Amino acid sequence: MIKELKYLWKLIQPIAIRLLALVLASFVGSAAAILVSLLILLIDLSKGKLTYVLIVFLSLLLFSDSNAPMFFQSGKNAKDLALILLSLYLIVKGKTNFQYSYLKYFAFYILIAFIGLLFANFNTIGLQKLLSYALVIWVVPVFLFLIFEKGEGLIFSRQIIVTFAFLYIISIVLSRLNPFYFAQFGRFNGIHRNPNGVGIFATLFIMNIYILREKFRDIFSKKVFYLIVGVFVFCVVLSGSRNAIISLGVFALFSVLRIKLVLGFLIVLIFASSYQFILMQIESLILSSNLENELRLDTLSYASGRIYIWQACWMEIQNNYWLGHGFSYEEYSKWDKAYYKILPMLIHNYGNIHNSYLTIWLNTGLLGLIAFLFGIIRYVVKFQFKSKLLAPFIFGAFFLAFFESYLVASLNPYTWQLWFAFFIVSIQIKPTIFINKQPIKTSMAEEISSVDKPY
Repeated sequence: MIKELKYLWKLIQPIAIRLLALVLASFVGSAAAILVSLLILLIDLSKGKLTYVLIVFLSLLLFSDSNAPMFFQSGKNAKDLALILLSLYLIVKGKTNFQYSYLKYFAFYILIAFIGLLFANFNTIGLQKLLSYALVIWVVPVFLFLIFEKGEGLIFSRQIIVTFAFLYIISIVLSRLNPFYFAQFGRFNGIHRNPNGVGIFATLFIMNIYILREKFRDIFSKKVFYLIVGVFVFCVVLSGSRNAIISLGVFALFSVLRIKLVLGFLIVLIFASSYQFILMQIESLILSSNLENELRLDTLSYASGRIYIWQACWMEIQNNYWLGHGFSYEEYSKWDKAYYKILPMLIHNYGNIHNSYLTIWLNTGLLGLIAFLFGIIRYVVKFQFKSKLLAPFIFGAFFLAFFESYLVASLNPYTWQLWFAFFIVSIQIKPTIFINKQPIKTSMAEEISSVDKPY
């Protein structure tokens, strides 16, 4: 296992150098962070190093979610320009062999959201966010396709998994050195602004790791695979995110039992109809286990304040039921201020509704919610037989979406993981992987000499 870990470290050294450059530039200032970020992406694009380009871009999205200056400057200030740069690259590159069939399922949702902007309170912020949302849906899968088409899917999969595991290990260390940025109120923040961010990212990424292993059975040895998964599971536990823990449990249970879509929907319906009874049993179990402080039993009954923000959101939805108030309305409008007197228990959520479905409904109306869910259903129906993990992923990810609004925003470290999973499930993997025009052996020890050197 030691040899394999050394190989993996050597594999991500080029990426580690790039990310270190981003962090150092952040200490200089926002202008330096932007310049270094774009320079790194331009150099890699010119050299055709698309694996590095995509991982650096996704790392920028992760950094942008941080409140630590060492990450925030490069992520927050460079991610928009980075997305534009990658989009321009794909436009200039011209036609590829990429099949847009499953992306077309979500085009109707984008159209509904745009129409909603026109008829609602049209503003440039909503238009910009809708454009970035559409570009992420396009850019991430197409870059993945170009990487896999070059035969670098296996190498890329190893690199992205180990890179984010490495970043999370660093954030665990930083949480001990500087709790103000990385561990507040006894819960692990990681690189994110809050513990729930850790729960969302780590949970989605764990599911994606399993989907990648389903495609590449030799991606890691068993010991290294479970070591990496263990890092992310440990971070979920440290975050104290109940929703993430249950979502992981749903994914694990559905995977082990190999529950199909129809049966899964029936289980979800039964769970929803028995919610109050299940909640009472969970409370009893927590009390008997003496874990009421760790699992924050005092906030369980009202979902840490989510119940009240959901009530306020439902009232606001009634004002524009069908087309909504405009994309990203919940972020910039300060809409919730009107409901503090009506709902005294409503706490300030900074526009975060903590429910993807209600947020979609508020922004794009019932028509937008139907269009979004219809796109998901069409995709799942078409590709459900390509992966045994698709149904567990859908139920795990969409359970998490019931308590978090990650499905709605674009330039964050969460939403892209949905399109990532969809692409990996649908892609046909080439049997031969090439690095430096030489086929990679199945043994990692034989691959070390074939890995690109960092520039």
